[in-house]
Amino acid sequence: MRTTLIVDGYNAINAIPETRKKLKDGLLDARSLLIVMTREYVRSSGYIDDFCVVFDGQDRYRHLDRLIPRGGGQVFSRTGLGDEKIIDTVKRYSEKNRVIVASDDNFIKNMSRGYRASVISPEDLAGKKKKLRTKNKNEEKHPDKKIGKKLRDSITEEYKRQLGL
Repeated sequence: MRTTLIVDGYNAINAIPETRKKLKDGLLDARSLLIVMTREYVRSSGYIDDFCVVFDGQDRYRHLDRLIPRGGGQVFSRTGLGDEKIIDTVKRYSEKNRVIVASDDNFIKNMSRGYRASVISPEDLAGKKKKLRTKNKNEEKHPDKKIGKKLRDSITEEYKRQLGL
């Protein structure tokens, strides 16, 4: 079974410091850098076979496909329909492949898990882990914020049931 990485394009651009800085040079430069990072992540993983980067935008950017050689692709949704396009892509690929989704968007992450996709942070594409916020000494501890695997799986199953999946 093949493994496909699906990247929430603009979410990743804004989450990765290097691509966010590239926005100053233009959106094309930021997208190009994200694609290079994704390609390198796929190459170095040893287990991901191909990738698809989904951007929220119009099809007029199709000429950018030349940035991605075999083993990858990019998709542009209609304006404002990026989340739906990502979920549709996850659904389509998950029918025949293992799927990994790179996004920090909770809607995307939860819906993707409903299609049995694994989720990673966009920062992972750049080889960086998110910095965890350190607790302020005056902050109260909230033990209920961490849930175990059993409860998380139960929530996912209930969510799938609600969606009719």
